[in-house]
Amino acid sequence: MAAIVSEVRRRRRARRLGELEWFEVAYRAYLVALIGGGAVLWASSLVEDLAVTPAQLADVQRLGPSVLGVLAAAAIALGLRSGSDGGPIAVEAGDVQHLLLAPIPRRSVLTQPVIQRLRTTAFGGAVLGGAAGLLAADRLPGSRPAWVASGAAAGAAGGVAFVAVAVVTHAGRLPRPAATGLAMGVVVAQLAAAAGWLPAGPADSIGSLALWGLRVRAGDLAGVAAVLAAAVVAVLVAGRLRVEPLVRRAGLVAQLRFAVTMQDLRTVMLLRRQLRGEHARTRPWFGAASRPPTPGGNGVSTAGLAVVWTRGWRGLRRSPAARLARMGGLAVVAGLAAVAVTAGTTPAIIVVAGALHLLGLEAVEPLSQEIDHPDHADVTPHPRGWLLARHLLAPAAAVVPFGLLGAAVVAAVQPAHMAAAFSLALPVTWGGVAGAVVGVVRDAPDPLAAPAATAVPPEFAGFTTTMRLLWPIAVSVAGVVAVAVVAAAPSAAAVARSAVATLLLVAVVGWWVRRRDEWRQRWRRFLDEGRAAARASRVAS
Repeated sequence: MAAIVSEVRRRRRARRLGELEWFEVAYRAYLVALIGGGAVLWASSLVEDLAVTPAQLADVQRLGPSVLGVLAAAAIALGLRSGSDGGPIAVEAGDVQHLLLAPIPRRSVLTQPVIQRLRTTAFGGAVLGGAAGLLAADRLPGSRPAWVASGAAAGAAGGVAFVAVAVVTHAGRLPRPAATGLAMGVVVAQLAAAAGWLPAGPADSIGSLALWGLRVRAGDLAGVAAVLAAAVVAVLVAGRLRVEPLVRRAGLVAQLRFAVTMQDLRTVMLLRRQLRGEHARTRPWFGAASRPPTPGGNGVSTAGLAVVWTRGWRGLRRSPAARLARMGGLAVVAGLAAVAVTAGTTPAIIVVAGALHLLGLEAVEPLSQEIDHPDHADVTPHPRGWLLARHLLAPAAAVVPFGLLGAAVVAAVQPAHMAAAFSLALPVTWGGVAGAVVGVVRDAPDPLAAPAATAVPPEFAGFTTTMRLLWPIAVSVAGVVAVAVVAAAPSAAAVARSAVATLLLVAVVGWWVRRRDEWRQRWRRFLDEGRAAARASRVAS
């Protein structure tokens, strides 16, 4: 029976992808490994980090397992949540419609997707862990191969733990409240161990495995054995996965893959929320739903601003608890990464930018909703840029608590940087969110674009695609550079200059949102006039 299922899947894959020769696949993998590995090596050599002091090295050996174990605990917590929501396995629609409804054992159909998911997450975790180990080797004693190997092993263990826990949770029908409580317990226990309140956390062995580049402890293999045992159990209980969540996820994952292919980030976020079963609250978090003000007298602009603010703020007040918790976790990650930057690990600035960028994508929901409904701007007496720019006010206010949360994390870990952390909290948070604003507004439908304007020569398509992907991230990185500047020169003057520069960047992004359509219209008019002049000269000649 397993051979028949494999043959059906092979033929379906052949019809979808065509016949791929093994050497072609190997050549693609070689190119990806060569380019990706070369990029990591090149990026790691750009910044000369300071070697750790003996006191810092002692802290790494003492607290490193618990602190790094927080990442593994987060993976376990995410697995619990994903499994209670019907994840993490997503089978193809053909498997759901034919194989799962056929009179064959469910395990013969679902075992392979579980194994593939374990293999994929293990590889992704190993890549991320290896890159982190390569960066750690620049500051900590030990050889680079040892650090890369230990980081890759810990990353792979974390990825496998996520999938294994999710599959077991799904197969065991663990209710969402119980899974959420258990996930919070795991994370809180690991954080308590990292703070020194507990002697050890539930994921210390995996965190200690990441430090094998510094020292080797055979006891860490107990965590690896537990992860492998959980993976074996996940494969054995694959036949108990529920069909209804698999049917729902099959269609959503197909749409998600298409959205990723089309680089539609907004659709990707919406589909991910549907996969997690997130819905807006029926009642706002605090206060009663206010009625939008009606314009009167000669205060049209003030009333319009109040209406936009009310719409955005009412939408944010209905954010589900899971989204708020996710935003809080991203703020904590940004704070911890800022601590790493101030401690001398400059590449951690990328983590700060990435966390705040994701936080911004969650916070700019009013702006995204406005872009999802372009007909709203057509019935307003103001330009679309005017409306989009004013939709930035509610998200800017909504991220203030999360920026202060990140600053509190920095102050708790490094009290000496408390003043600088709270002084830069809002500018840096807004600077990181500015990249998310650029990405969302950039993907907005352009009512002025002509059909021919979207055509791009094939030789420039790859470069254009790369720039579209990197440009918003680059803005977020520029918005958080102040952290690295202050870490290099900690002084009140440096904090003031960095804050002013970051706020100027935020103002430029807001001005770009306001004037983007006008500038594009002027540019197209200039090009049309040039084409008309060229045609006239050809006719005259």
